[in-house]
Amino acid sequence: MSKGPFLTGEDCKSAFNLFCCIYGIGTLGMPGNFARAGPAIAVSAMAFMAFANIYSSITMSKVMLLAPRSVKTFGDLGEWSMGATGRWLCVVSQMGSCLLIPCVFLVLGGQLLDGLFPEAGPA
Repeated sequence: MSKGPFLTGEDCKSAFNLFCCIYGIGTLGMPGNFARAGPAIAVSAMAFMAFANIYSSITMSKVMLLAPRSVKTFGDLGEWSMGATGRWLCVVSQMGSCLLIPCVFLVLGGQLLDGLFPEAGPA
């Protein structure tokens, strides 16, 4: 183990990025989700999602520490672990999420705006 500093500026930037990703636009829908699902189901679902996110972050960090220095991107990690098929799977899943998440935000945003401003558009 190296004797470098425990907390660096890069660590703070990464923590801020993770904070913004976790508490981003999805937080705006939390009250509605809790009201629809009920407190018991909503809290258990939120705890499961928190566990899944923390577990995947820790696992990804451990794998990146084991990977050679040439592994820099998500696709490189897939190729290092599963060959060409792994790179293909990683890149396709990443591009799919990059394409579909903005579409979902636009659709859901349009539906939410109608509820927030019911008199704004045609009846």
